[in-house]
Amino acid sequence: MKKGEESRQRLIECAAELFWKNGYSATGISEILKQTDLPKGSFYFYFKSKDDLATAVTEYYQKILLEQFQNSSQGNDWESFIEEIFDFLSERTNGQTFAGCPYAVMGMETALSKPAVASVFMEGLKKFEQIFQEVLLCSGLSPDHAKILSQRMLSIYQGYFLLGRISDDTSYLKNAKKNMIEMYREYRAFHGI
Repeated sequence: MKKGEESRQRLIECAAELFWKNGYSATGISEILKQTDLPKGSFYFYFKSKDDLATAVTEYYQKILLEQFQNSSQGNDWESFIEEIFDFLSERTNGQTFAGCPYAVMGMETALSKPAVASVFMEGLKKFEQIFQEVLLCSGLSPDHAKILSQRMLSIYQGYFLLGRISDDTSYLKNAKKNMIEMYREYRAFHGI
């Protein structure tokens, strides 16, 4: 990676962490620059605005989270997929403040004041739902059932992550995992699948 690419990446990684933990509005460009030890001009060399940086942060999150979800979905049924995903998520939060899902956190904060930024994060949430749907299809559900259940699963996932962020309680990760497996089993039993 060239030096310029490294500087850009440092800005993105730092912003990703600060936006997620402290919030988009509470994080200033000067704070990002201070933590990266980069001059102000370097920020504007790589990004037109803070909103432009937020789009790059979304791509960064997609690389980490959505790629992990996609990789975990390969060849796994629903329960194995959920086990693998939550093992990954637990490792990432081990011993740290539980900041919730970066897509939901950023999407909620920017929804009213920065709808263009929020829409980028919403696209990421739709990708999560699509991955859920694909795994449910591979687990033997029909397209209609997979679509309905993937929407419910995304709601459970996001709901528990929101509760975890508000309470700073990582037990919500375990509860989300448990409920996503139970919901899957109950749905199959109820519909005779």
